[in-house]
Amino acid sequence: MVDEVSLDVDTRDISSQDLMPFIKQQSNNSAFEIGIYNYTYNSKSFIKKWLAKLGKPPVIYDDRARIQSVNEIHIEMKNRGYLNAEVTSSVDSVNKKAKILYHVTSNAPYRIRDYKIDISNKKIDRILERMNGRRNRSRIRQGNIFDMYVLENERSRISDLLRNIGYYSLTEDNLHYLADTTLRSNEVDLTMILKDSTILLQPYKIRSVSVFSGYDPLNLNEYDIKDSTSYRGLNIYYNSLKFLRPHVLSSNILMRPGQLFSTFSGDRTYNYLKDLKSISRVNIQYEEVVENDSAALDCKIYITPGNIHGIQMGLDGTNKAGDLGIAANIAYTHNNIFNGSEVLGIKLRGAYEFVGANNSAIFSHNFYEFGIGTTLGFPKAHIPFVNKLSKNRFKFSTEYGIGFNIQNRPEYIREFFNLSWKTKWNNLSNTVSQTLNLVDINYVMMPWVSESFEDYLNSSKSQLIRYSYENIFIAGISYGLVFTNNNTGRFRQRLYTIRLNLEESGNVLGGIFSLANAKKSDSDQYNILGNPFAQYVKGDIDFSQTQRVTEKGTIAYRAGIGVAYPYGNSAILPFEKRYYAGGPNSVRGWSTRLLGPGSYNEDISNLSTHVGDIKLIMSLEYRYKILKWLELATFTDAGNIWTIKEYAYQPGGMFDFSTFYKELAVGFGAGIRLDLGFLIVRLDSGKKVYDPAKEQKNRWVFFDKFKDNWGVYLAIGYPF
Repeated sequence: MVDEVSLDVDTRDISSQDLMPFIKQQSNNSAFEIGIYNYTYNSKSFIKKWLAKLGKPPVIYDDRARIQSVNEIHIEMKNRGYLNAEVTSSVDSVNKKAKILYHVTSNAPYRIRDYKIDISNKKIDRILERMNGRRNRSRIRQGNIFDMYVLENERSRISDLLRNIGYYSLTEDNLHYLADTTLRSNEVDLTMILKDSTILLQPYKIRSVSVFSGYDPLNLNEYDIKDSTSYRGLNIYYNSLKFLRPHVLSSNILMRPGQLFSTFSGDRTYNYLKDLKSISRVNIQYEEVVENDSAALDCKIYITPGNIHGIQMGLDGTNKAGDLGIAANIAYTHNNIFNGSEVLGIKLRGAYEFVGANNSAIFSHNFYEFGIGTTLGFPKAHIPFVNKLSKNRFKFSTEYGIGFNIQNRPEYIREFFNLSWKTKWNNLSNTVSQTLNLVDINYVMMPWVSESFEDYLNSSKSQLIRYSYENIFIAGISYGLVFTNNNTGRFRQRLYTIRLNLEESGNVLGGIFSLANAKKSDSDQYNILGNPFAQYVKGDIDFSQTQRVTEKGTIAYRAGIGVAYPYGNSAILPFEKRYYAGGPNSVRGWSTRLLGPGSYNEDISNLSTHVGDIKLIMSLEYRYKILKWLELATFTDAGNIWTIKEYAYQPGGMFDFSTFYKELAVGFGAGIRLDLGFLIVRLDSGKKVYDPAKEQKNRWVFFDKFKDNWGVYLAIGYPF
């Protein structure tokens, strides 16, 4: 059996990981996978057949595969410019286990001495000379390694440049290299030429653009045209399904009669149409038309509808402090409500909880919750001039939302109302995503409170408990940005994501009330609808990165900071807007919302007290894939939250530059991750290492009682 495979390369320009895919026989599968394979082999049992999917057979050494691997590695080294590379292999066999070592001696690579483009067309040569002299400079430079992958990228670049200005016939396949390697040692002269000199080398113009809406690719002969119209240069044909209004099609199709052919316009049109929720498939075809030595194209666009209606249902069981409950939701989606790919969503949610008799008399009865939310999305921005100015740079969408939720308990009735207007836009490469909430209104009120619950709040030692049940009106604006290289579709050794969020609330209302000389309430606050509105600013930024260090090993780390400040009409942030720490995506070792603020250590089991205005979180995680679907991890987390002001009911919680580093909680642990393809199921166990809630001399708690200083977390997805 093949027990171990290793590869050694003597140049830093090429890593062993780059060449490992060319080895035909990798090291043997894990003993676990082989054990499952042997256990389920040829079994007719249903359970064993299912388990067999997790097993893999042992890898038996094949000398022909070793020789083929040597040849494949040698070819790859030549493709990378190392034409004189030498590849050797050796096999060490002990106890029927083979260890295979591949060694690559690169020797000196071939380098480019001269590069030129000769298309045998003076007009094209002038175009390329002008473009290469400006921003679109060649990627092939004098002195660079003679790398075939760079040459392929250069062919694509030249083809794209010319096809974007009408040269339809100049595809990558029509561009060819002549390489002269007969020069002095290890130098190459390169010339790019036309492979087929008989093709028509002149710009093509679009003669017509025809759109077939409601097209079914599985029934090519059954497209029966029931209606047609001409709109802004487009010939639009409909079958019995009146699918998408002409204006929607026009705003997402860039090609027009009389324009030069452009791959950019075609690619962007394809992406714009595919992004519409009501479309499942897009096919763009061009037909050449040559008349009187002029070259033209007829463009035909076939659009296939997707699933217009969708229904999702969910049923969950809940357990809150031993009180069992049930929650159900149903959501309906219409992806083409106004025949313009607008998306209507309606979601209903209900919950019922059975409160046990052993609870406090204040919370001694069952309660229910009911809510409804509606959203309406549009595939464009509802901001003047934005769509026309930025159509070729960003993809826009707008969503309006309104929702109402009611909690009915014997001790109180609580109502939640929200209203939103959100605009989102991504750049064309999907590396930058931005969201602007122009309207974000939340109104929370308690129209009825029982006398016993009122007495409970008044007698509570924590002012935060009382504050978390107060009526509040929040009207704000927020902006979010996500910058990542994880959505480009390219394999990368290093993946990173930056998240930025900015939020403000109450400034406009505060200015209006102040200018109007409005009267303040007895609590020295402006009221709206009989309740005070919140006024604050808030911002946070988070950076995370994943770095592949071995074939199966990855290091991931994250650092994030957030700051919020209440002022004007608010002495403290709304409870829902304050930061919290601890839990599966924060500092593991602490339960969710039970860490901080600072060194605060009073009423530690009360969730309402562990909130703050400043957040700092750092994590380091090593992930190792032992199977395709199974990953192990070990991690260290550090962080905490603090208050930005001194609150008497959160002693020790205020942020201080001179002492905050002494209040960073530290947790350590390990976890298992199951990769199911469509989601990651994560089971982590974290242990407290440094607990800032204890006295300074007793804060190192790693070796203290285990049961009091650790946590287990079951979650979906990675923590960052």
